[in-house]
Amino acid sequence: MYLPKEYPFIHIHAQQKPRQPVIIKANIEGLCVLLNALISAIAQPERNAIAEIFDGDAEVYEVVVRLVNTHDELAPLPYQKQ
Repeated sequence: MYLPKEYPFIHIHAQQKPRQPVIIKANIEGLCVLLNALISAIAQPERNAIAEIFDGDAEVYEVVVRLVNTHDELAPLPYQKQ
């Protein structure tokens, strides 16, 4: 299934091993939605910012942007059991 050009689509490819880059592929609309979420996280640090976007399979998902201030706040990983 293909989405019309005006839909914000983005795919964030995670690292497969250390020192690999994270790759973001997106159209302009997708990058704008992500940029707005980044700006919202900076403007309202007490709240998570959310970008609702589509991936390459036309599935909708959320990118959550959370502002942290210390290295301790980076751990544990979001999907890791504590």
